[in-house]
Amino acid sequence: MQVMSRKLPIDAVLFDLASTLHGKRIGGHFAELFPDVEAALDGLRQMGLKLGLVTDKAMDAVEPMLQRFGLSMWFDIVVDGGAVAERKPHPAPLLHACEALAVQPAHALYVGDSENDALAAQAAGMQMIRVSYAERSARSDDATEASPCLRVIDTLSELLEMIGSPHQGNRTRRVVQAAYRHDDWAGLYI
Repeated sequence: MQVMSRKLPIDAVLFDLASTLHGKRIGGHFAELFPDVEAALDGLRQMGLKLGLVTDKAMDAVEPMLQRFGLSMWFDIVVDGGAVAERKPHPAPLLHACEALAVQPAHALYVGDSENDALAAQAAGMQMIRVSYAERSARSDDATEASPCLRVIDTLSELLEMIGSPHQGNRTRRVVQAAYRHDDWAGLYI
């Protein structure tokens, strides 16, 4: 179900894993998340969006990282490198995620960091946001021109601003007021 009051008409946000959600590697292990990851995922979930993870990495590499950082609970679907026969830049992994989420590709947004991510999103018919903070995708004029994307962002909090409802604050107040209505018949506040 699409929420029309959002700034972008989307129902789902799909993320690339590598260099989009996690940061440095120390001793071959993922050492930290990028800033604002949990707040952004929480904000997107509060907007009623479905969330997915689409990566070329194998599930045996993905699962421990998701568990370590407590990210599993955020994603409705995880499409790993073995889920479909093709890998990015082929659109198959993104289309597989959209089908599983029951979302049209045109109503999904892909967040990634590479040329392959941009090409896969374009081939799947979805918009793409490119993150600039990944080591291999330094922000430059060449990076944004070479990759067809809606925008290049520096933090995931910018993603919330782009997608967020212009009336989000008013909606929250109405829900809170309605939550404390008194039901005279039952004698309760509901």
